[in-house]
Amino acid sequence: MNKLMSFLLIFSLLFPQEVCEGECYTDEEAQNIELYITELEQNGSRDSLIINNLNEQLQLYLQQTNIDSTIIENYIEQLKLKEDLIKELKPKWHENKYLWYTMGIVSMIVPIWAAGQIK
Repeated sequence: MNKLMSFLLIFSLLFPQEVCEGECYTDEEAQNIELYITELEQNGSRDSLIINNLNEQLQLYLQQTNIDSTIIENYIEQLKLKEDLIKELKPKWHENKYLWYTMGIVSMIVPIWAAGQIK
């Protein structure tokens, strides 16, 4: 095992790898990338808070819509009941005060006229 480790150590010193293959970043660029990643993580947490807040607002809106619709239904029912009450309380044709007034005048004039015709 020792021979293998020493062989690997010597082999790695003889054939060193290139530090960066492809594109290499400076320390400043690496720090900027790290800052950008943390900023994105913070934005993600803020976005999730905003989404949760919007979901709560949506639930409250739906509850308020249900409450409003029941209020409107109750109001429509009250209007129907008031219309029925108005129909019930509206005087009938035979309860017209002008009709009774005219009938009173006629009931006074006709007997007086008939009594005047007897002579």
